Amino acid sequence: MPSNKPNWMDEEESRAEEIAETGGTSNPKAPQLVKVSREPARKQKAFYIQESFAEMFEDLAHLEKKKNGVKAPQLAEEALLMLFKKYKLDTSKL
Repeated sequence: MPSNKPNWMDEEESRAEEIAETGGTSNPKAPQLVKVSREPARKQKAFYIQESFAEMFEDLAHLEKKKNGVKAPQLAEEALLMLFKKYKLDTSKL
C-alpha cells in the first residue's frame, strides 16, 4: 500500500534516519547539546552516630566542598570503602 505522505516527507525521514545512524548533524555549525555526566544513583541509608561525630563530619563536608568540590555523599562512600578494606570485604564490584 503506498504511503499517504508526500515525497519530501519521505526524503526528510530517510535523511533523518541516516543522520541518526552516523551520529552527525545537518548543521555542524549549530551549537550541540553536551551530555552531562551525573553522579551515580545513591540510596539513602539511615544509621545513628554520636552528635559530635555528626558535627565533625558536617564540618569536614563543608570544608571539602569549598576546597575540592567533594560533597558529603562522596566522603561517606570514601569512609565506607576504608571500612570495607579494613575488614577485608570484596570491593571489586563497587
